[in-house]
Amino acid sequence: MAASPTSGGTGGMLDAERANCSFDVQKLMNMLGMDVRLEQLREARDLFKSHPAFKDDPHEEYMSYADQFKSQLEHAVAAIQLTRDNPSFMLKHMAGKIQMSDMFHTNGIGIHFFMFLTFLKSNGTKEQHEKWLDLAMQGKFMGCYCQTELGHGSNLRGIETTAMFDKETDEFVIHSPTLTSLKWWPTGMYASTHAVVMANLILDGKVCGVQGFFMQLRDEHGNLLPGVEVGEMGPKIHHSKCNIGYARFTHVRIPRFNMFSKFYQVTREGKFITPPPTLGRFKNISMMEVRMMIVGGASSSLGKAACIAARYSCVRKQGFLDTTANAGANDPEFTIMDYRMQQYRVLSALALSYSIRWAAHYITEYLKRVQKAIDSGRLDAADELPELHASLSGLKSWSTIIAHGHMEDLRKACGGQGFLRSSGMPDIVESFCDPATVEGEQVIMALQCSRFLIKSVGQIKNKRSADVKGSVRYLLDPPLKKLPFETWASASPEDLVAMFRDRACRQAIGLEERFSAAMMGGKSFTDATNATMVHGYKAAGCHSAYVTISRNLDALNDFVKPKDMAIYNALLNLFHLTALRQINDDLGDWFGCLTQSLVDSLMDHIYTLLDKIRPDVVGLVDALGFDDDQLHSTLGRYDGNVYEAIYEQAKLSPLNQSPKMVGWESLSTILDLGFLKEGIGQRVEGATESMQRLNIASHGIGQQANVGAVAASPTSKL
Repeated sequence: MAASPTSGGTGGMLDAERANCSFDVQKLMNMLGMDVRLEQLREARDLFKSHPAFKDDPHEEYMSYADQFKSQLEHAVAAIQLTRDNPSFMLKHMAGKIQMSDMFHTNGIGIHFFMFLTFLKSNGTKEQHEKWLDLAMQGKFMGCYCQTELGHGSNLRGIETTAMFDKETDEFVIHSPTLTSLKWWPTGMYASTHAVVMANLILDGKVCGVQGFFMQLRDEHGNLLPGVEVGEMGPKIHHSKCNIGYARFTHVRIPRFNMFSKFYQVTREGKFITPPPTLGRFKNISMMEVRMMIVGGASSSLGKAACIAARYSCVRKQGFLDTTANAGANDPEFTIMDYRMQQYRVLSALALSYSIRWAAHYITEYLKRVQKAIDSGRLDAADELPELHASLSGLKSWSTIIAHGHMEDLRKACGGQGFLRSSGMPDIVESFCDPATVEGEQVIMALQCSRFLIKSVGQIKNKRSADVKGSVRYLLDPPLKKLPFETWASASPEDLVAMFRDRACRQAIGLEERFSAAMMGGKSFTDATNATMVHGYKAAGCHSAYVTISRNLDALNDFVKPKDMAIYNALLNLFHLTALRQINDDLGDWFGCLTQSLVDSLMDHIYTLLDKIRPDVVGLVDALGFDDDQLHSTLGRYDGNVYEAIYEQAKLSPLNQSPKMVGWESLSTILDLGFLKEGIGQRVEGATESMQRLNIASHGIGQQANVGAVAASPTSKL
């Protein structure tokens, strides 16, 4: 289709790409569960569009800060009401099959349903559940989670907020004693009526550790309760984040009942009852759930960005096919996906998205299994929590940082159009600043993983190999002295996994050796940790990369290969690409085992993989199951009509609603209006003369055309 005054000429280009795909896209969607999810999402969308609040796009990007908040809150309230009125939808939402964030900006209220509610379920007693749980699940009150403080983040033991027990009144007194003790960053806080407040429990002047407390913030009129100060923090990196708050408590009294007491209790007499050490580990499982969701979100957000960039790259043309010819506007051009560098950027990101997806599935099933065991009363399930916590911490750090970097690169790969918010790319990149930052800063998360690696290597050195469990069993493997292949083409998937396993093992052992040497040299545990922190960050990243790449191959072999070989081969190409891209990015990590020939030929083999994946690229992004409503992108449209969409979105700007310039009254005061008026007169005179010349020329051309037509006629007579 050629371009015209009403068409960008890209219609049909993506369908032509889809015809080149080597596998059944619908079948891959079925494997990933995206067909069912997409159908359920569309049903939910139809339900929501029946409500007046969801009939039109509010275009929040053009709203003021306060209006954005009110608009998002109205949507959240309407969504909760729709959920209450539709039990079948409620069940799907509670089962995690429908995410509210797929349909509207949730205003941060979603934190109530996945973090506040999770903490209540996992840390509340039977009596507390009876009093609060049903109301919380229905959204009859709104809760947030208050842990981070203005002066303290990841150092949980450094929290300054206090909960002092008053024996006389049988109450806790919650207090923020310093400016740095203000609760800072709780998502959803401004619109919350209640909160889980993490505070240091104090009994008879003794600090007994951080516990969670159920606190009411507002009364039935929306006013703050005495002693409670709550505010919203103001603009953040992304325009839609307008419900992240802070809180200060001044001697606020709450009943003793309001301390979450499933694991730790305070008696009426003020005695502190602690659980067995293994049971106490369950206290933070709600935080693990959030980190698990963040790892899944890294795959999803990167997949969206890859989908937009891939589709746009397959319709955007740039550069003539024949640069030696005297090319003009209508001569053939390359689509930018045919440029090697564009393939390298876009396909690498797509491959990584699939890889993290498999790792997220693994860690999700792992956590579900442990939670199920806990719920059934199996205390031995606590033995798996240190390894689960370490893997989640490492994966949260590694996956969010590497995925976020690729998202920004994909935005840049869309050129100038990627700068437009209507492209969808800025929203993806900016929104993911949130999960890349919250629930544990990347270095702190990595160090929690590295401490577990140090401990595990130490267990092996102390002849306690049986204590080394789960994802770190690779520490028992012998070193990889020589690669079992001489060319990349002959390397099996298992060979590549072995390379990642060997690197992770070398880094972990090296870290432990440095740490032990620091301790033997007289450093304290804290100083030794600080001295080896850079190595620890590296080791945790290598461990997480190994977990990701190994689970990727496990999924392909165990889940995909038995069902469809064409899909298996297509996804195996992605596996090879993400493995080799990471090897190429960190080539120095393998200098001990790579030959010069392998180093020199690495990029050549990556080019071969890009050629294999190129025909499948649109099918691979289609299979991720993101429809136009989810992508919210002018560049990622399923039909490929990007230029029409870009133009229509641009016309929506408030500045484009009148032929007269907004703000002209101000600008005109510094202009020479006479000069502008004079220019209009010249334009009218010039246009009249031009039309006269055009009419004369047209008349002459018409005569020449008639003569030519007569001369060309075989029956004409001159």
